[in-house]
Amino acid sequence: MEVSIFALEHLIEENEKSITNCKKQLKEIEDGTIHVSAMKSASVENTLEVSSQSLEEYKAIYDAIPQKDKDRFKELQHVQEALAKQTYYKLQKIRLKRNLNLKRTQKLEAMMVVDELPQEVNINDPQLIEISKTIIKYNIRETLELDVALNNIKNEWQGKLSSLPDNEDLKTFAFLDTYVPIIVLHLSVLVQDIEEKIKEHNENVQKSKSKIKPIDYKGLPKFEDWWIEELFKNHQAYFGLFKWKSIIEGLCQTKQQKIIWHKVFSNWLMIKKILSNKEENSFDYNFIFDKLVEKFVRLEEELDEKNIQSMEKIVNNITSKEDFTKTKEEHDTHTLYYKWKIEKNKNT
Repeated sequence: MEVSIFALEHLIEENEKSITNCKKQLKEIEDGTIHVSAMKSASVENTLEVSSQSLEEYKAIYDAIPQKDKDRFKELQHVQEALAKQTYYKLQKIRLKRNLNLKRTQKLEAMMVVDELPQEVNINDPQLIEISKTIIKYNIRETLELDVALNNIKNEWQGKLSSLPDNEDLKTFAFLDTYVPIIVLHLSVLVQDIEEKIKEHNENVQKSKSKIKPIDYKGLPKFEDWWIEELFKNHQAYFGLFKWKSIIEGLCQTKQQKIIWHKVFSNWLMIKKILSNKEENSFDYNFIFDKLVEKFVRLEEELDEKNIQSMEKIVNNITSKEDFTKTKEEHDTHTLYYKWKIEKNKNT
């Protein structure tokens, strides 16, 4: 019975559409909007007559069916439609994976959108793909994530600053208040990217079973405060800091990461050196800066005395073997600023 009801409803709908279309065409012919041959006009009239007769017959059959059977069919139809929709959305991720026309980044983004949507909200595949393309095009997800991360760092920073006593010494560091969270964010993003690349490298090595060794990453090496304190007083302090920086540079997996590390390191060192120069007046401020970096970057200062003594011996050995007559390949006494300044002086 359900099949018959479905077929009758379909036939009734088809004939109703045919009648509407024929009436529209006949009116346009009568008004002179369109010009057709007499044969074509007769064909339209014939189609209208046949469709009208068929509609009358099918409606008579449909009306003869008990209402309870039609109601039961409607209910069954709603259930089937609901199940079809449920299956459609349930298999959405599988269809995305098998879609050869989508880039990998678009597939991943679309899957993330599916996961983020509330259960009661469903969107079809074309809409989902367009949303994911827009997110990627405007880099929305990364921008929002960075904005959230920066706000978290700012809130943590401001919270720690508010706990410090209000005095004149701390006011001299006010220019750093806005700068610090940005530097911490840059460090955090860089370290996270380095760790992800190392993880990818190790997974690829494991899959390929090649002779390439996986990277033994146990976290960032710890820095020592005396390197910063004695930076321009003791060449060993410079070498300690230089080698520490080189170790982290060695963890970088791409040229871009190395460039970013060089810039971020310079900014971090600048803040540490400014605070170090203030000595006791900056201890509280320096401490909460270190704690912020420790929390969001997992970069810590070495506080174990044995490790400090051990590192000092290593630095001494490195310095004793260092050839101070060598310069790096890209060494140039004529820096870009030097050249610019020479030209500037010539023109003034």
